[in-house]
Parts: sequence; structure tokens; C-alpha cells
Amino acid sequence: MPALTFPLAGSLFASVLFQFIGLALLPATKGFTALWTTTACIAAFVIGISFSARLIHNGVELGALTPMVTVALQMAAIAVGVIAYGESASLAKIALLVVAALMVAVATRF
Repeated sequence: MPALTFPLAGSLFASVLFQFIGLALLPATKGFTALWTTTACIAAFVIGISFSARLIHNGVELGALTPMVTVALQMAAIAVGVIAYGESASLAKIALLVVAALMVAVATRF
């Protein structure tokens, strides 16, 4: 994996941000029946994945990129679910996610 430069870090942030926006909009699409929300959701996912594709093209390993993005999105999804959609988040759910994130971080080192 190349050194983490400012452009790579910015692309990683943008990838996570746009995929997060798409994920946060999913409930508002009403099963992809709300036209404008669905369009925004799909556009956000496409933009986020295009940043990931550029990162891979620039030398970031898929095996390192995917777990980082996945863990970040899982943490953000729980936060949005609790804050915006009134879902519950038990201590066990959060603890398991943190443990999984640590395991992913360790696994990407080997």
C-alpha cells in the first residue's frame, strides 16, 4: 500500500462520506419508490464507489481498502440509525462492532 498522502486520505474520506450519504438515504427512498431521494442515494453510492476505484487504481490494496471503508460505514450506520431513525443500539451491538473493527485492523496488518 502506498504511503498515505493528503490526496489519498482525501479520496478515502470522500469515498466513505459519499457511501455514508447513500446509506443514510436508503430508508428515505421508501424502497426506491421516492424518485428524488432514490436518485440522490444512487448518485451518492456511485460517487463513493468511484473514489474507491480511483484509490485502487492509485495502488491502494483492495484487501486493505474494503475493510477500512466497511468498518467506517458500519459505525456511521449505527449512529445514523440511532440519531435519525430512532433505532436502538445495545451496548452489546456497539461492543461487538468495536471488537470487529479492531480485528479488521489487526487482520489488515498481516
